[in-house]
Amino acid sequence: MSGGSAGRTGWTSTNVLLLLVSTLFSLALAEVAARAYWRLAFHASFLHPDRVLYAFYPELKEVNRARPSRDDRYQDILLLGGSTLQKEWGEVEQALAERLAFAGHRNVRIHNLAREAHTSRDSLLKYGALPRARFELVVVYDGINEARVNNVPPALYREDYGHYSWYATVNALASYQGRAHFALPLTGSLLLHSVQRALRPDRYVPTGWPRQDWLTFGGDLRSAASFRRNLSEILSLARDRGDPVLLLSFATYVPANYERLAFKKSELDYGRHLIPLEMWGAPANVLAAVAAHNAVVRDLAAHTPGVRFVDEEQRLAGQPRYFNDPCHLTVEGSMAFVDALLPAVLDALEHP
Repeated sequence: MSGGSAGRTGWTSTNVLLLLVSTLFSLALAEVAARAYWRLAFHASFLHPDRVLYAFYPELKEVNRARPSRDDRYQDILLLGGSTLQKEWGEVEQALAERLAFAGHRNVRIHNLAREAHTSRDSLLKYGALPRARFELVVVYDGINEARVNNVPPALYREDYGHYSWYATVNALASYQGRAHFALPLTGSLLLHSVQRALRPDRYVPTGWPRQDWLTFGGDLRSAASFRRNLSEILSLARDRGDPVLLLSFATYVPANYERLAFKKSELDYGRHLIPLEMWGAPANVLAAVAAHNAVVRDLAAHTPGVRFVDEEQRLAGQPRYFNDPCHLTVEGSMAFVDALLPAVLDALEHP
């Protein structure tokens, strides 16, 4: 009897062990598959699932490779914002590099993380995803893209812009940045939010043109509070890291005779007529949102010790030759933009 009991006990233990080994092996295979998926679909790191935001902000990879620090031989400047600062939409980055070179600063590296359609929420997430990087100056230029998040019914609005389809995913995965050891949880979270968006697309602001039936809600400038929170968090991170910050008001130009049809026919006094104002919402609501965001920038600059401020809105106001559309700058506009901020940049580099 005792021998039979021992045999049965040994058989059970063996099966438990086999089940455990099989489970661990299956999880290992699933983990490898998950990492391969992120690598193939998003060009993310196979070895570093904790860099999940690099999948959505691939521009972070170049900064990570450069490893900006206080101890290197470079003066590193970080640009945060939307497409106005992006190479494909203007000449701000090149003009700034040239102006600094002629001023004797030829060892400057400009790390341009500004990208099309990005908001202060993206700027915060990207800056937060570089905890070891240190910069001689962080330049923040956000203001117009936030207007899009207002085009939503009040019940759906989320302070972290989670009602916007892009941020619904990015916000969920941001919590894994710098913390994740495995790719499986990331994949599960991505799948969950993808299914939610697919089942209820009516609950999200689209990434393309605003919904016409939601434009009326854009006059409620809820983004101003979110914008303040995002910039305040950037300033807090910069203070903790010892990074000087330069805040800029956002410059726009909209002629008094602006009409979308006239814009489409290139009949206005813009240069290339790139993006109509309606891409961000109803014109009056967009301009009101930009004004509200600029008020936040001015207030934070005035009440945050050590923060530099340049009023780009005032510097470029009323000058059609500076604009290719309501916000994107011509070559001349890019030069004027850089001329306005150059003294503040030089001050930061020469008096850290």
